[in-house]
Amino acid sequence: MNTVLVLSPRYPWPLVGGDRVKLYHLLKHLAKSNRVILVAGAHGQRPQPELLEPLTKLGIEVHTFTIRPIRAGLSSLRTLWTDLPLEVAFYTHKGFQAIVDSILTREHVDVAMSFFMRTAEYLRNYPVVPRVLIAEDCRVMYQQRSSASTSNPLQRAVRRWEQNKLRNYEPKVVEKFDVTTLVTTADIEAMRRQNPRAKYALLTNGVDLQHFTYNDDQLHRSGLLFCGKMDVLANHTMALHVMQDIYPIVSRSFDHCTLDIVGANPAPAIRKSAGNGITVHGAVPSVLPYLHKAAVFVHPHQGASGIQNKVLEAMAAGCPVVTTPSGVQGINVQHGVHCLIASTDAEMAVHIVQLLSDGDLRTRLAKSARKVIEQDHTWEVVGHQLDAVLQSVQQPTLVELDESLVP
Repeated sequence: MNTVLVLSPRYPWPLVGGDRVKLYHLLKHLAKSNRVILVAGAHGQRPQPELLEPLTKLGIEVHTFTIRPIRAGLSSLRTLWTDLPLEVAFYTHKGFQAIVDSILTREHVDVAMSFFMRTAEYLRNYPVVPRVLIAEDCRVMYQQRSSASTSNPLQRAVRRWEQNKLRNYEPKVVEKFDVTTLVTTADIEAMRRQNPRAKYALLTNGVDLQHFTYNDDQLHRSGLLFCGKMDVLANHTMALHVMQDIYPIVSRSFDHCTLDIVGANPAPAIRKSAGNGITVHGAVPSVLPYLHKAAVFVHPHQGASGIQNKVLEAMAAGCPVVTTPSGVQGINVQHGVHCLIASTDAEMAVHIVQLLSDGDLRTRLAKSARKVIEQDHTWEVVGHQLDAVLQSVQQPTLVELDESLVP
């Protein structure tokens, strides 16, 4: 049995947010055949025993370090005189490093993994330990696209600062790891342009198909849906965009159309836009009933990088999707076969009205999309990819990563 050390900027429970969901499922898979030690940041206060239990009952040894937001924010000022990007400086703390150093000193660790680049600093100086960086996306590309898609001058200035820092930091840090994993081939290609010497592999995202059950009753579906954590800027922006720009076009063409906005912590601007067919639900026990009820999942994604978990979940649940080209990056789908893809608001509105009017089209798209999820985006698929990555760093002369994992 191998010992695997995993570092994360956030403790992965409760399962709110795509990063927590993915980390939990990776840990769950690793714990089946390995001894797993997790060191995770806990924002504000240490997790209570009831929050530790979902991981400890899997046999995972958990260490947490409390991250004080104000102190971490002040630590981010180090970006001014070091090479650390803001997102890395925020999570870099001597106390966290002390826990990692103690474990690596007293334990024989077979593989060490950094979940997100935010924890890469804690492992980059341990070359004797095989190391995997689960970077998820190319951060330079993320900041480039995010900067281009925002109209807020302050946000654009911060993102350009971060972009410049990452352009120097990212290619250097990936070279310190045996393998860096990302969720899309586009992210791998972007990373490879920055540093062609480093080794990369695909580690996609999955969906729990036992929870996100498929509902093929398109006859009784109605209305539009957007969901996501509303305290995430990208989701906040998309929600307002659907409410203020896209829904009015659709409602003029399709009488009695409704729109549900679902997600924790909606800002006042979102709540104020409710009414006239729009309902803001805030936090809900599960988004699944809304995915089973809606006729169309509207996702006007712009910029950023990585893969969109909410699109995977909608497709798994049988909710037809209308999105943009970047909204389906990393998902092997085609326009008109698995979903409808639009480049403008007007085009998106046309697609939405088409789906609202055509139950047969919704059925065809939903069935095809579900097959893609079953084939490419289950946690079992992700687990096999992770096993191949771990094998490659433990036996580099004997094991080559599958070509599908290294585009």
